[in-house]
Amino acid sequence: MARSEISIEEFIRTYPFLEYINEDKSHYKHAKDEGFDDPDDLFLIGDSGGFLLNIQPGDKFVNTYLFTEMADFYRKYKKYTNYKEDSIPHRQLRKREEYRRLNGFTAPCLLRNGVVQNVRITGHHYNFLNYTMMEQLDTSKTKAGNKASVGAKHYDFSKFIDAQFWTFHIIDFAKRNGFHLIIDKTRRGGFSYIMAAKSSNTLNLQPRKVVIHVAADKKFLTATGGLTDFTINNLRFYETKTPFVKGILSTDKENFRLGFKLPNGVVSPKAWQSALFSVSAMNNPDCAIGKDAIDVNVEELSTMENFDDFMAVTEPAMRTGSYVTGNLTCWGTATSGNMQVFEQNFYSPKSFHFMPFENVWDKDSRNEICGYFKAYAWGLQGQLGDKFAMDKDGNSDLETGLRIAHNERINKKQTAKTFADYINYLGQYALMPAESFSSATENIFSSEELLAWEERLRTDNSFKFYVDGWLFENNGKVEFKTNARIEAEGGVFNKDYWDWIEGVPRKGHEHPHGCIRKWFNPMKVPYHDKQGQLITGTPPGMYSISYDPVGVNKENKLITNKHSHNSINVWMNPCQYNGFKTALVCAYYGRPEKLEEADKVCLLLAKYYNCIGTTGVEINRGETVSNFTKWKALKYLMKDPVQIWDTTLKGATVGTYGVNMGDGAKKLEGLRLLKEMLYTIISKDDLGNDVYLFQTIYDYQTILELKKWNSLGNFDRVSQMIIRALQWKLEDIEAAKALAHRKKVLENPDTRNILMRDWF
Repeated sequence: MARSEISIEEFIRTYPFLEYINEDKSHYKHAKDEGFDDPDDLFLIGDSGGFLLNIQPGDKFVNTYLFTEMADFYRKYKKYTNYKEDSIPHRQLRKREEYRRLNGFTAPCLLRNGVVQNVRITGHHYNFLNYTMMEQLDTSKTKAGNKASVGAKHYDFSKFIDAQFWTFHIIDFAKRNGFHLIIDKTRRGGFSYIMAAKSSNTLNLQPRKVVIHVAADKKFLTATGGLTDFTINNLRFYETKTPFVKGILSTDKENFRLGFKLPNGVVSPKAWQSALFSVSAMNNPDCAIGKDAIDVNVEELSTMENFDDFMAVTEPAMRTGSYVTGNLTCWGTATSGNMQVFEQNFYSPKSFHFMPFENVWDKDSRNEICGYFKAYAWGLQGQLGDKFAMDKDGNSDLETGLRIAHNERINKKQTAKTFADYINYLGQYALMPAESFSSATENIFSSEELLAWEERLRTDNSFKFYVDGWLFENNGKVEFKTNARIEAEGGVFNKDYWDWIEGVPRKGHEHPHGCIRKWFNPMKVPYHDKQGQLITGTPPGMYSISYDPVGVNKENKLITNKHSHNSINVWMNPCQYNGFKTALVCAYYGRPEKLEEADKVCLLLAKYYNCIGTTGVEINRGETVSNFTKWKALKYLMKDPVQIWDTTLKGATVGTYGVNMGDGAKKLEGLRLLKEMLYTIISKDDLGNDVYLFQTIYDYQTILELKKWNSLGNFDRVSQMIIRALQWKLEDIEAAKALAHRKKVLENPDTRNILMRDWF
């Protein structure tokens, strides 16, 4: 189907974060009034319970050169002071600057409601602006043309940027109030420099403290350009260019220590002895415990598949009783790793005591909480014609930033080698968290058409014609009741009825039980039963079920993956009664308290849609077959379609119920067949565009999971649809056999004398 793209003007007008910035915030509670330590009154509490940035419409920073006095002095004289070392003025300057690096600096630099008022930058921000040098854009050498904007980099101090002002204050607020931080960031935001400056400032200011850098692989830390590499460069800068000399005891990048030795080679008892450790969490979730760290910084979270295990042991170690004694900050950008673990924690920040924010970045998500997101277009240095995305005082023009991002996307789309490259680009330069968590790997299901369908399902309310509810059986009759009806009959929410799980993956506030979502009722048509009687009902074979149950450890009956959910789909098969059309008609996604309950849902769906012999279930996990045996319901189960794998087999030669998939070659072939099925062209639309089979799937979460899929994550709906792909392939095989038989009959008619033919 043709994609109806919204204009850039409409996109800007409806961009959630810009809408939030411009909205009236007078009705929100202030964090400081609710007992939080917020000396600058920079945080509000949203209706979701998450924190909001107290950005008022029209806020503008002015005279920001006042924040960078020391950096400007160094630029001019290549030193920080003309005072003689260890003189009284030199000591006073050092103490003043150490105070500012610790507590921050206040200056009249905020224009609000037409009045210039004092505003504080944090200690880490002050240190970043005045004592951290890096490769960055030389604004004196930039120019913009009709086709491209060009510039050059130089080694210099950072300029003040409003987005960074807020990042540093978020770090400060989290520290003051005992929160950890999870941050979804984009490229080109200077974030690695920010966090490296934070680590080096902490180590240089506080004696006998430990900072730990963590990554799945140490190369993200210690290699040139890594977090630890930046930090050590900053620490060396203190030693050679500033009054803050502490000495260096160890130059080992994995165990870098500050201090000095006495002439006899013994470490002085007066030595600073702060230390920076760089550790790998790969196969070692305990890597950060036992060192009593004041700060733990986790780099490239998307590559850390054991992050949950890491947090389970690390977060308690950063508390003494009920007191938080250490601060953990973790962040990541879309990479080729498993984004699902990152996404799960980002959208469920309270699980490990991450600071919760109201989601002002994703569309239609203000009732939800998440971690902190730094959008690519906010704090962007760029130019479009005569408009700049940032002014000389570091104020972002978010509208211009969005236009620049939009143009860059168009160019990338036109020049990307593969569509996967384009999706990867969107993840790394995301404007919303949902974009960043799209699969950054080579996704076999991704296409422009799939993305367009995902967008239509998300934005077009005409596709929301489903009803949510549950199935009940009385006297052998299965009835579907909507959630509204169950409630009207006295049902209790989250006990007798449940909401549909919207999150992909499920978000922390969503109940794992889930409900049944129905798009189409079972068709009732006249047909002949086995006895030849004409009846009205749902013929067997009109519908099929595909079911991927939650895995079970057979030894101890425990669920093997806490993120796993049961996924059950009911599909309409092409046949004479429905005009040979197909569609997803009903679905269940969830995890009831008892595993058997999900199998019962499958059985009730099989009865409701009369899926005799067409209920396909993965038997490598769960206990569905044994439960169906117990319930005397084996007639509903599909037998293992071994003829798909072995084309020499004739007919149904296997008596095993269920589909034996595993994770080897069969799984790979199943994925291929699923791709083939989804991209089967089934018709043309009114404009002559191809209509693919996946455009008969109206379940937004299923399409979103296809969009996000990668080989590393846990994608229950995709696993379940592999069963459907096998059913689809099996129908092709059976149809081919029937066609071959018919052809044989037509090509070899019985020409013998009518009197000599066999009786029939």
